[in-house]
Amino acid sequence: MTVENERPIYEWAVAQVGDTIAPARVRVDPARIALYVKTSGDDNPIYTDEAFARSKGLDGCAVPIAMAMRVAPTRRSVIMANKGYRHPVRPTPFARWQVEFAAPMKPGDVVTSESKLGEKFDKRGRKYLVWHVKGSNQDGAPVLEYRSTNAWEGTRPEDTER
Repeated sequence: MTVENERPIYEWAVAQVGDTIAPARVRVDPARIALYVKTSGDDNPIYTDEAFARSKGLDGCAVPIAMAMRVAPTRRSVIMANKGYRHPVRPTPFARWQVEFAAPMKPGDVVTSESKLGEKFDKRGRKYLVWHVKGSNQDGAPVLEYRSTNAWEGTRPEDTER
């Protein structure tokens, strides 16, 4: 058995477009929504008060759009471990997030997500990895697709400041 610290680091040279992992399933239950609302500070009652949500024309509570990354995570560390690597210890700053929604997520949905390394590119001396994630509901209908870009190598200290 390999100790985590003995695994090589998932560096640019070993990252291959198409690196993937088996799909993951996450239930979008009210407790998960409530936790997200609490930790995000977005206390809009449309997410937790069914009567309020219905008064706004919905058929039940809404799911915060930003929860997409919680219910369909990139799982990049799992992808790396599956290949026998570990995540770099250095910062890998978030550079961009592009998301498209095909349908609203609803409380009770089970989102199945497929994650893979979709792109690698070099721009102005910095190397980037782009993780592609697709999510569908329990009926197999697409609900979201996003791309999450991280600066992987060649970053500067100011790249990690927000």
